[in-house]
Amino acid sequence: MKKYLYNYQTLLTFSTPVTNHSFLLRCQPMAGAFLTVVEEHLVMPPSFGVQRGMDQFGNRIVYGNEREAHTSLAYVSTGIVSMTPYQIADPHVPPFYALPSKLTLLSPVEDLNLDISLTGHTLDDAQTLCQWVYDHLSYAPLTTNMSTTAADVLQHRRGVCQDYAHLMVALARAYGMKARYVNGFLEGEGQTHAWVEVHDGYAWHGFDPTHNRRIEYGYLKIAHGRDAADCTVSRGIYTGQAQQDMQVSVTLKEL
Repeated sequence: MKKYLYNYQTLLTFSTPVTNHSFLLRCQPMAGAFLTVVEEHLVMPPSFGVQRGMDQFGNRIVYGNEREAHTSLAYVSTGIVSMTPYQIADPHVPPFYALPSKLTLLSPVEDLNLDISLTGHTLDDAQTLCQWVYDHLSYAPLTTNMSTTAADVLQHRRGVCQDYAHLMVALARAYGMKARYVNGFLEGEGQTHAWVEVHDGYAWHGFDPTHNRRIEYGYLKIAHGRDAADCTVSRGIYTGQAQQDMQVSVTLKEL
């Protein structure tokens, strides 16, 4: 077992005042299985009237609204978690994790002409797909966006962690596996990170195609879904013509 300190900070600023600002956040650890929350704090402006709940995928959510004019929203999610090796026992897996979603739709594998040889052993095959994605994509920030699909990534062979995860999820499902998209924090300092979970019939196991590794420690899970659209960290709407700027800082450090 290992313990980690996490700190997630976001500053959202607007060029002119906005009103009726509603937001939904997924920024707290997804406790259970390999991850236990020892201590946690969520610091937000009291005027935003924060409420807590859970979405349809079992992810923790925080939501609220500020009706009065304002030019910024800052919040911090921080705490301590303990981790055992990454494995999530789950005997009841929804069938949609075996089906393509909007962002993970590919042509049938027989039409893709990919040089991928699988053995039929789920975890070995998941590692094969993880390495294939790692070997065949180039990490290229600012070349994709939130609506980029796995098919686009496969065609252009570049992207960021979200794109690596989408392509691996898409390939796993195309080859008959159950897979889901995950976001959270990676050990170190930087931004949020995306990876993949594959189900072997008994439990979910984590794979990170951006770094070509099967996950054991050092990944703090925030949310999962069919693809990135199901588990965005931050989403909001407001009234006004302002341009917005978001600055995010993530730290995950072993204690």
